[in-house]
Formats: sequence, structure tokens, C-alpha cells
Amino acid sequence: MQVYGHRGAAGEAPENTLGGFRHAWARGARCFELDVQLAADEELVVVHDRKVDRTTQARGAVASFTSARLARLDARRQAPPWPTREGIPRLRAVLRLLPRAEFWLIEVKTADSAAERRLIAQRLRKLIAELRIARKVVVISADGEFLAVAREVMPTVARGYVSMSLDALEAADAYDCTHVIVNHVMCTPALRLRAWRRNVAVVAWTVNAAAAIRTLHAMRLHGVVTDYPSMAVPLIGQLDSMSWLARARAPREEQDAP
Repeated sequence: MQVYGHRGAAGEAPENTLGGFRHAWARGARCFELDVQLAADEELVVVHDRKVDRTTQARGAVASFTSARLARLDARRQAPPWPTREGIPRLRAVLRLLPRAEFWLIEVKTADSAAERRLIAQRLRKLIAELRIARKVVVISADGEFLAVAREVMPTVARGYVSMSLDALEAADAYDCTHVIVNHVMCTPALRLRAWRRNVAVVAWTVNAAAAIRTLHAMRLHGVVTDYPSMAVPLIGQLDSMSWLARARAPREEQDAP
């Protein structure tokens, strides 16, 4: 099971910041989830909300700031205690920060227009090709219209559908997605089995309790997104080791089960 640092390590460091991603890497995370939007200069920046109000001392829409101005903001508001100023970074800076990262879930929030969706997809395609990281990126979104554009603009980059719905797999099929990213309360053995039969990976979010991780690990989910990689990475490492030993001792037919 893979551990995805949620916005880097949102429970341990300022979310979606360079410092947060460094922290998650130092705590053992090798896979990451982050959010992207367009700044005023049409650069892709890493931030969850449509406005900067919650995470910085500034006010206003992300789209009203240039990427250079966003990088100079202090994004420690409502974050765990953190010693240094952290701005809202460009996506390019985050991806280049961790060249040995194993996997990225890049979430595109709901866009305001068809033109914005296409521009985001074009920017992503260009950056992913430039950094040569297509094999370790899944572009994810709850916006079906964006996923349709992404399929057209960058067909060789994997897609994932973000959902809290029971029909997540059906929606994923509609956009040829290889992943579904679902709230952990929606994860059941039945969903896991249906996804396995469709060759779709299931990733649960946001999983911050050890008990929930143990339950999802027993279902053999593909991964969990967590705010606390310091807790989740060693726990899943331990569970993976125990699972490997159990499967090594199991009869062949049990080893082949989904």
C-alpha cells in the first residue's frame, strides 16, 4: 500500500508548501497528493482553495495574484507551528524539489470555464513532458468536464476520478480513469473487488487514524492519502511486512486472490 502525503504533510507542516513537501520526504513519504490552480500570469500554482484567505494573511482569489506574488506570501496561517515563511509555490518548483518522488496525484479543482480547463490541461501536459515524469503522475479531479479535456489534451497521462459517490467506478469508466480517489468512509471490500475486476486502483482520502489505515490495508487498497506521513509511513511499512509473511505462508489459491 502506498502512502500519499496529503498536500505534503498538512497535519505536520504548512500545506502545499515547499517546506511541507520537504518535511514529508524526510519522514519517509515517497508519493504525494497536491492541488493546482492557475495564477494571474497563467502559471500553475500549488494551492487548494480558490482564495488565499485561509492559508495566508492576504485576501483575494488565487487567480488575482501572479505566481511571483503568491510565492512571497506567508502560507503558515492555520498551519501547525513552523519556523520559516512558506509561500504558495509554483507546481514546477514542487515537482523539481523532489525528483526521486515515486508518484504524484495532481488534483485539478473545478474550473470556471471550458477555456480555463483547456489551459490547465495544456500547461500540465507541457510541464509533465518537460520534466519527463508522465509515468509517475496521475491527474485527478472531481470535475468530469476537466477529465474529458485531459483525456483529449494529454491522452498518455493517467487520470483519476475524485468522488464521494457510490457510482465512482462508473464515472471513472466514463473518463477512462485508471484510479478512483474516494473518501475513506466509502471504501468497502465490495468496492475494492469491483475495482480490481476493472483494473482500477483505489486510493482513500484523508486517512489520519491508525485504525482506519489498518482496515484499509486489510482490504488491500492501492493507497491512502494522509495528513500525517510520520505516523502512516512506518505503520504501513509494518503492515506490509506482516502481510508479506502471511501471504508467503498461504496456499497458492489464497495468494492469487484479489
